[in-house]
Amino acid sequence: MEMRWTVYVQREGSADRVALVRFRRPVETATVGDFGLSIVEGRLLLRTLQTAIAQDQVVAYDLHRRHCRHCGAYRQIKDWRPRVFTTGLGEIRVRVPRVVSCLCTPDPLDDHDESRDLRYSESPIETLLPSRRTPEVSYLCAKHGASSSYRTAAQHVVAIAGLRGLSHASVRKETVHCGELIEDAQFYVGAFAGGRKQGGAEHLRVAIDGTVLTATPSQEVSKFEVIAGRVERDGHMGRRFVCAVPRRTLARVLVAAALEQSGWTPSTLVDVVTDGARGMRSLVAGVAPRMAPKILDWFRLAMKLHAVKSPIFARTYYRIDRPEFMNRCERLWKRIRNALWRGRGEAAIEMTRSLVASLHDEIKVLPPFYRECAVTAHGAAGALLTFLVNNRKDLVDYQRARKSGRRISSASAESVMNHVVNRRMSKRQQMRWSMKGAHCLLQTRVELLDGRLEGHFVKRFPHFRTPETGFA
Repeated sequence: MEMRWTVYVQREGSADRVALVRFRRPVETATVGDFGLSIVEGRLLLRTLQTAIAQDQVVAYDLHRRHCRHCGAYRQIKDWRPRVFTTGLGEIRVRVPRVVSCLCTPDPLDDHDESRDLRYSESPIETLLPSRRTPEVSYLCAKHGASSSYRTAAQHVVAIAGLRGLSHASVRKETVHCGELIEDAQFYVGAFAGGRKQGGAEHLRVAIDGTVLTATPSQEVSKFEVIAGRVERDGHMGRRFVCAVPRRTLARVLVAAALEQSGWTPSTLVDVVTDGARGMRSLVAGVAPRMAPKILDWFRLAMKLHAVKSPIFARTYYRIDRPEFMNRCERLWKRIRNALWRGRGEAAIEMTRSLVASLHDEIKVLPPFYRECAVTAHGAAGALLTFLVNNRKDLVDYQRARKSGRRISSASAESVMNHVVNRRMSKRQQMRWSMKGAHCLLQTRVELLDGRLEGHFVKRFPHFRTPETGFA
């Protein structure tokens, strides 16, 4: 004994119904594997339903376009050709008509009344799906291509859509093309940034950083720089931006677009968080006239302090009394750190000079172990002193700045660089990139991370993922 089902589909207004697929299940010998529909059966049902609906659409679209747009003459069908289309529910095979071209015009014209190649027949369905791929497949390619390697992304799209195969080159092509269109849209926004009059933000924080990628042998350089960052508004993520092309004007426009979409106005106070790399702050300053005072990155300062601390605080397990000079250096180091934290930069510089001079004078009289420690500490203290003197204008009261809500470390800038670039570019795998490929890929990735990729496809393709379903 077994149960049987037949699934039919019927178009409204038509008396004909088409049998799509039949299922059957045993009753007496049933197992847990017979419960419900399997993935293969579900995909078979969806693919046959997709084929039936698509074939009806092809026929209806052909009838709508059968008459000539110029003279209104009815064009005859020359033949029917099989065509394979890639959809989000698998590959479908439909029959597409070819109609005889009308000779009312001297040259054949397309939908935009532009001349095209002379031919005896044409297929109206080509204007509907010129690439023979639905927008949903393009969206899946761009989404997974921006998240993982192109080969892995092709495998994911094949598994999701139930395709027989998909080339990684197709995924790359869709991802790069999507990135080009996203860049065009962002360029338009950035070119007209600053025109907002209402709903603007009073304060924005921009975390920006740069990294280097290895170029392909076809490029003129062996490595090229990538600039990435994010905009925060009231502690919440506003917009990310990235630029992998060595054009400062393009990077400035993309920064302006991110600021504009985060609520920036010419009167908005912009705080820039960077690791001190030359040119990063000026890149934002070229867009935003109101800039918060610069703060020297505490992370870099703490790393240089730690380089002095490690040899000074070192101890040996042998029976050697620790010199009192090393204990005095420990106390002096703590005073230098506290002075820097509380904004007393000049006092910290003078104490660092004293530390350098003291280490230089006492090196010869110290025991061997502590002598080596003093030599290392002397070099690190000299580097710290040079760093403080060169950046004495940017030394602020870090304690007060932190209480006021300002960022004193570039951890957020390095975090966005790792999240946007490093996770996808995978430096450990020795990937090589072209400037255009990396730039367009990162534009798509930024749009995906910001949750705007689906909205981008909605603008490109009307009715994208807008269900037109109903129940009786």
